[in-house]
Amino acid sequence: MERSQESLSGIETKLRFLIVAAEDRGRDSYGIISFYRDQKPSIFRRLGKPSLSIKDWTGAVVQSTTVVINNNRAEPTPEYVKDKSDQDIQPFGEQIFVTHNGIIANDHELQREYDLHRQSSIDSAIIPPLLEHLWDGSTEGLQAILREKLLGSYALAIVSSRKPMELYLACNYKPLFLEYDRQNRTLFFSSLESYFGTGHILDSNPVREVKPYSLLHLDSGRGLEEVSLWRHNSAIDRKALVVCSGGLDSTVSAKLMKDRGYDVTLLHFRHGQRAEAKESRAVNKIAKMLGVQTFFFDTDTFKKIGHSTLLDSLKEITTREEGVSGAEFAHEWVPARNLIFLSIATGIAEAYGYGVIATGINLEEAGAYPDNEMIFNIKLSHLLPHATQFQKRVKVEMPVGNLMKHEIVQLGLEINAPLNLTWSCYEGGDNHCGKCGPCFMRLKAFEINDRPDPLLQT
Repeated sequence: MERSQESLSGIETKLRFLIVAAEDRGRDSYGIISFYRDQKPSIFRRLGKPSLSIKDWTGAVVQSTTVVINNNRAEPTPEYVKDKSDQDIQPFGEQIFVTHNGIIANDHELQREYDLHRQSSIDSAIIPPLLEHLWDGSTEGLQAILREKLLGSYALAIVSSRKPMELYLACNYKPLFLEYDRQNRTLFFSSLESYFGTGHILDSNPVREVKPYSLLHLDSGRGLEEVSLWRHNSAIDRKALVVCSGGLDSTVSAKLMKDRGYDVTLLHFRHGQRAEAKESRAVNKIAKMLGVQTFFFDTDTFKKIGHSTLLDSLKEITTREEGVSGAEFAHEWVPARNLIFLSIATGIAEAYGYGVIATGINLEEAGAYPDNEMIFNIKLSHLLPHATQFQKRVKVEMPVGNLMKHEIVQLGLEINAPLNLTWSCYEGGDNHCGKCGPCFMRLKAFEINDRPDPLLQT
């Protein structure tokens, strides 16, 4: 589309702002390349911070400009080049141009394997000749190269001078954000959301994070195509580590995951809770009934943190108003427990090859416990690609996340979950105390379903 001079000026001002803001992550050198419909691309390279010489970049955005890509570089210690020339400043390439944020760990191996020539000893310089050698120009072809050939971290912008109307953006766990300017029909991208500037809540140009391990193909004629860069491993993808307390919610979740065809292991934390012995016994019985494995994890972390009546046998559990108060507010809150539990579970899943962590987190308890709210699990699941090693995919699922307690009981009865083996009480006596929050909720949930609690029938 034709743009006014005012529009072109606005786009260029935004680009300058982004480039200078991003020197926070790159202060040693920077480069800018502008692509045009039918012309040779224009390349601008400088040493040092963009803020010191960005004024020298002139005539950058004109009517025929299609794509502009930039890289601000902070030199990693293994890639340090004392006497740099233009050849050592990104963007790299001759026909296919690339800007790269991250580290390519196998650049020397790729150079030897495919007998490649690169412009610089810097690791990123291996990507353009690798693409020239292997890439057939398709999204699927690029997906295969990035997924199978590159070892390391990356956020990439890729443009071919043969197709200057197309842009490829890719990342694994390196960050990449997009902002679409609707008025000027221009897409901006950068490595951190904050580089776009402070926006108002009613701004019409929302910023979106590119999902980790994604490849985007932007074509001015055909729109946006998005594909995944995750490698698939069916054996790992179908292994589920279910965080199980031995209570109703996690037991129903475990049965659901098993019914869905997952290879389930119950992960139980023995962390000094009053009902530790009762819960452990329940988990063992549930695992035997379901025909699944167990993984018991002992920790005194929460004892050391303290500040929870659930872990202090000298303090009283909240029982006033027949448990209603204990059900509606987290009087027995254990500081950051689910965050710590799921962090440990992530480490176990990564180490032992589980693709899924499942929990009994549910809508009912989200009213009293912030770490039971679905958004906690959703955000944590989004975070995990940034917390685990390259291509180690671990997802968090919440099979009963949208259910109330009585709905969980109803579902458990429908799928024949072993509810008769569960333990819900905060206390560790011979029987459920009938007064604490979980006991109250359990009693009411079975009453609503007009069914007797199976624990009272055994």
